[in-house]
Amino acid sequence: MSGYRWRIICPGVIPTVLLLFILAFPGVVMGAAEPFNDIRGHWAEKSMLEMNAYDIVHGYPGGRFLPDNQVTMLEAVVMIINTLGLNEKAGRVDLSGLQFHPTVSWGKGHLALAAERGMLTRQGLPLIDSRRLASRVEVASMVCLALGLPPAPEYLTFNDTADIPQQYRGYVGAVVKNKIIMGMPGNMFLPGMPVTRAQMCTILNRLIDRKMVAPPSSMALVRGRITEINKDEQKVTLRNLVGEKSVYLPTDLAIYTSTGTVSPTSLDKGKRLKCIADSQGRVRYASLLDESPPVDSRVEGMVVAFDRGDGGYSLTLENGTGDRVTYPVEDDALLEKGGQELDARDVLKEDYVEAGLSEDGRVVSIEVFTPQRIAATVVKVADRELTLRSRGREVTYDVSKQVRVTRNYIREMNYDELRQGDRVEAVVMNRTVFQIDCLSGGGDADQMGMVSRVRDDAVYLYVGKEEKRYELDNGAEVIKNGRTVDPDRLNRGDYVHYELDREGRLIYIEVLDEKEGEFEGTLKYITYGGPPNITIVTGSGLEMDYDVAAGATILRDGDEINLSDVIPGSRARILLKDGRVDELEVLDDRNLTVEGRVAGVNRDKWRLTLDIGGRNFTFPVMAGVVITGGEGESPDLAHLEGYMVEAQIKDGKIEKISVQ
Repeated sequence: MSGYRWRIICPGVIPTVLLLFILAFPGVVMGAAEPFNDIRGHWAEKSMLEMNAYDIVHGYPGGRFLPDNQVTMLEAVVMIINTLGLNEKAGRVDLSGLQFHPTVSWGKGHLALAAERGMLTRQGLPLIDSRRLASRVEVASMVCLALGLPPAPEYLTFNDTADIPQQYRGYVGAVVKNKIIMGMPGNMFLPGMPVTRAQMCTILNRLIDRKMVAPPSSMALVRGRITEINKDEQKVTLRNLVGEKSVYLPTDLAIYTSTGTVSPTSLDKGKRLKCIADSQGRVRYASLLDESPPVDSRVEGMVVAFDRGDGGYSLTLENGTGDRVTYPVEDDALLEKGGQELDARDVLKEDYVEAGLSEDGRVVSIEVFTPQRIAATVVKVADRELTLRSRGREVTYDVSKQVRVTRNYIREMNYDELRQGDRVEAVVMNRTVFQIDCLSGGGDADQMGMVSRVRDDAVYLYVGKEEKRYELDNGAEVIKNGRTVDPDRLNRGDYVHYELDREGRLIYIEVLDEKEGEFEGTLKYITYGGPPNITIVTGSGLEMDYDVAAGATILRDGDEINLSDVIPGSRARILLKDGRVDELEVLDDRNLTVEGRVAGVNRDKWRLTLDIGGRNFTFPVMAGVVITGGEGESPDLAHLEGYMVEAQIKDGKIEKISVQ
């Protein structure tokens, strides 16, 4: 920092400003950017040409740019003010009451405006010698204060961070965080190193390129894919998120590439082009960009907002954990859905997207996936999990912390107001629920029947042994073979799962595939001969018979057992494959009612053995068991052998016996 002492006072947030065009050289004809003979192959060649095309930074007589010349404090202030578009304002600023260093003969308005905007202090103006060089730490601080960036000292991880004066660390950290100024080789910042013209152009060009400030009002930065080439008119049409724009390329314009330059005649459709053009669309600078923008990382989530502001488009996503993050979007970001390119207006709220981010966190590509919209019935509501049944399958989904829940698409409701049996439409992506609309509620979660007949406004179902008539809701959904069909496609004898609204109207009917699927119910009968056969009774009384496949898996409490160990009357889940039971899981065989002949009594151990369907099962008996029925006086436990009984079992023990 040499011996120069300069104090900067942070003013807080500085309002965003528009750029104005600086006419530093009146009479200059607007054409291609000025050619220079001393920057070809320079690492900052493109930045210098772009800043010159904006008419913000100019060269010297003789076609020189002098890229490695060091910048004075006065020059740095003027460059920053001009990049902010405040050149004209600097020419009108009131200088009364201000003092300047005797060497300052020009740029006083820029210095005064910098002090007015908090980049400098009024007290420090007399100390700015027009010959004094600007250091990296001073430029970083002025840029930070000019943009109103919040200090971010935590982003300083350089090996020489200790060399950065304490009062500047927050400002330097802020520009490093926003990738406006980078470190030097060896992970060094070199705070006292003077800044060159090439470095200054690179720093300020990043502000425009990343839309932190706008281009000069008479100039435009246009990036897009070439959709049309008119060689006669020297015109190309570029397409980006904003739409289509035509620009005019002079025949002698050098278009820069990663390896050199090409002429306008070598352009092809589909190429990505970056142009700086005047208000009439005449290009002063152009460069070909990578066909596929480099992607440093990827993020995905539900679109909360995709808006265009002064700084271009921004994309706000909600991820699976409910966090919402906003990303700036490049004008020519590639938008695709199913391999087809989209316009910005095609990206809607509630679309699910995967966004590719550049190294500096800007969106360069967006792939749109339409979220799954599931019409389903609520089976279980947990804190951040929701189990839904749709088309005969139960699936448990994660629930976003920001999940939006409505009733009938209108009234907002809380997630914890959902109840088992509610009929819902859920917006799901990657097994995460982002939105739920509750269409109805309160129905039986296990209603099954057989179609008896179908009318225009009603369906008749056999539920158990009773035929019932149900009116059809106007929006009733009928599913058959996995597809939505009209109610008249239902046939007599179809097994169906159905759901009712609170008024008892049918809102959902799904025809069950008798050969495939999963059902729960009570095992009424089990035949152990060959092939084994079961009869399962659903909660609505519908009886369904199935053979048990050879090698079927029989489970209880996660362990494999034999079919002969399954007690008729148990609650069970069966999985069908090719019309046979491929898997049977005993859900509850400790709370049931069974019928059988008493095959044995052990009074010492209080156990009763029953012959149920030709298999013996032994149950413990509760003390004080209630025994009723029989002719005359009911027998006691010791004399039950040989009797037909109905036994009610609770928690695995017989609590009541009815003698037949």
